[in-house]
Amino acid sequence: MVQRLTEPHFALRRFPTIPGNSHPDMMFTATSLNHDGASGTIVIEKDLHEWRPQQPGEVRSPCPALNTLANHGYLPRDGKQLNHSIITRALEEGYGLSGVLSHILVIGGIALLGQAGSFALDDLARHNRIEHDASLVHDDTKARDEYAPTAPDSTLVNQFLAQAKDGHFMTIEDVAKARVWRESQCPVLNHLHAEIARGEMAIALGLFSQLDSDKQGIPVDMLRVWLSEERLPSDWKPTHTQGLLETIRTSWKIYNDMKIFEDKGDNITPDERGSRVSNVFGHRYLVSFILLTFLFVAITYWV
Repeated sequence: MVQRLTEPHFALRRFPTIPGNSHPDMMFTATSLNHDGASGTIVIEKDLHEWRPQQPGEVRSPCPALNTLANHGYLPRDGKQLNHSIITRALEEGYGLSGVLSHILVIGGIALLGQAGSFALDDLARHNRIEHDASLVHDDTKARDEYAPTAPDSTLVNQFLAQAKDGHFMTIEDVAKARVWRESQCPVLNHLHAEIARGEMAIALGLFSQLDSDKQGIPVDMLRVWLSEERLPSDWKPTHTQGLLETIRTSWKIYNDMKIFEDKGDNITPDERGSRVSNVFGHRYLVSFILLTFLFVAITYWV
């Protein structure tokens, strides 16, 4: 287990000049030091949040978003000993999610997981808790298996990204089409897991879409890095706070477009898309889930 020092430490070590070497003394610096308790070695990282893929003995989940946070050190890199506050802080720092959205995601997820105390990322792979069939980038859980696959499936990733209509940007319409295609191949999702599946991509669209460009969508190359390598795109930083209402609105748009694709296939027109505005109370499962989560937060923190 890699244990990070509680505060950033800067190390400067000077090595003596090697006889016959005309170069001045070599000097090395490190911006952070980690202690590997298992081997007793010191791990030197150039950046606290430098990307490092999963190592032997570390665990990951079926969620690319959380795996990415672990690979960048926003979550413990071994993926273990997690709790509500650790994940909430990582979502806010790593992705710029609002406090309200982070708390709802984490507390709701813990409630669905049904596991008291601390947990690890691979606990999230328990089938039909938070994890669900018809993932855009993971195989379905095999019959009789308790845990779902956690590694992204390269074939599914490529098939999903191929749904980008122009080949360059993944839009809300493209995501809706991909969800209809994937769900047609898998067991029918219940209402809660269907909401979760749409919400996952609603958050991704909010985080990575190029809102200042003519094409409002996620660059396919950026999405490929995030989904297949579980790595934040190079030089990417949160540009805004991703909030609850924004995420719900995008999820509704995905739902609306999915219904049109299911009814009419590929022939979605802007007028049809605009006319399929969902009433908030029509999403009774999502609304009930949010209200129950708020109630749980209130009981936990104020009673």
